[in-house]
Amino acid sequence: MAKRLERVEAELMAAATEAACLRRGDDVGFVTRMAGGVATFAEDGSPFNKIAGLGFADLPDTAALDEIERAFAARSAAVQAEVSALADPAVSALLTARGYRLEAFENVLGLALGSAYERVAPPDIDVRVARDEEFDAWLDVVTDGFAHPDGQGVPSHEEFPRDVLANAERDFTAAGVVPYIALCDGLVAGGGSLRVADGVAQLTGAATAPAHRRRGVQTALLAARLADAAAAGCGLAVVTTQPGSRSQQNVQRQGFQLLYTRAVLVRGVPPTGAAPHPAASVDVPDEVSVVLYDGPRDNIRPLFELAEDSPAQLDSYIEDGRVLVALRGTDAVGHLQLVATDQGDTFEIKNMAVREDLQRAGVGSRLVRRAIDLASRESGRRMLVATAAADTGNLRFYQRQGFRMRTIERDAFTTRTGYASDTLIEGIELRDRVWLDLLLSPQSVSDRSS
Repeated sequence: MAKRLERVEAELMAAATEAACLRRGDDVGFVTRMAGGVATFAEDGSPFNKIAGLGFADLPDTAALDEIERAFAARSAAVQAEVSALADPAVSALLTARGYRLEAFENVLGLALGSAYERVAPPDIDVRVARDEEFDAWLDVVTDGFAHPDGQGVPSHEEFPRDVLANAERDFTAAGVVPYIALCDGLVAGGGSLRVADGVAQLTGAATAPAHRRRGVQTALLAARLADAAAAGCGLAVVTTQPGSRSQQNVQRQGFQLLYTRAVLVRGVPPTGAAPHPAASVDVPDEVSVVLYDGPRDNIRPLFELAEDSPAQLDSYIEDGRVLVALRGTDAVGHLQLVATDQGDTFEIKNMAVREDLQRAGVGSRLVRRAIDLASRESGRRMLVATAAADTGNLRFYQRQGFRMRTIERDAFTTRTGYASDTLIEGIELRDRVWLDLLLSPQSVSDRSS
């Protein structure tokens, strides 16, 4: 039974991710099948970004895992594998040997269905499949519910922005998940969804609007979906919950029982410059990928020093913001430090450099494009960067990326600010700083990404 349920779950992730790829119309996402399971990536921050269904067929091939881990790293994402407690224990041993760490558990509960199931609801509550004109109202109530989970039980290890949750729900319905809406005296009171596959009814989430809680909305939503699942010939209904949560208690009151637990194993983006784990057998690719760096900054200080002549100044900001690194295989060949500013919609490139033997090969441009994409996704509207007036090469580079000169800060580089006197760059004394900026309008971001 666990093998069947994990296969159904993996196929749902694959179908929803394929729907996300169609919605986006780009090559950001992927669906890769291996060893009876599937690895999926839909978009940044999506709940579909995971490996599911492993442990009920052959062990994953090392080369296949290498490729999947590189694919997630290229998208600046950790790899999350959800492994059933009834799967082959060798799978968890293989993943932990590759650096995956246990982060959480989730419970899979089930209920055996007969040929009929009673559809019950209070007289003032009406539950039905959402009509086309009700879809937006259904999406709002379900998304709001997921965005504000109950605080009972073990806290979730994941949080998703509202827009990401809304995209996921749209992709679910495009993948065949049926939306159900609950009306209380004609007002939208809650929503849920159902997917039927291989004789299994997957209850893929439900939520109640705060004003209508404790009136039997959840019970009515559950009963309606179970009745429809039984009529469709399903012999088993399943739901996934956080351990000890109110959601788990609600379904247990309706007769659901714990079937098994899944372990959530996560492998973060590999620290830049670190040697690959001996079990990984990573082949060094020719292309350069850009990923978020989560290791100690001292490990990549030599890259920072390529762009900063003052050790004191570097010490003052090296730990700030986030760092993107350009990886050639497992070697760090460039970096970009992106920091927030006092203006909420403005970001600054604080420090950026590319290893000298790979300069003028497009690595810097790729780092800037990734930074622009990251800032734009966080509602950024302007990006700043400062460079020495004496560094004509940097001035040319940033202007080629679309930046324009904004202001000149005279005598920014002096012994008072930690810079050695008489420092020359291309024969020009290091003294003044030039500030440049780039407006991140939606159209300009789209054009640059293209």
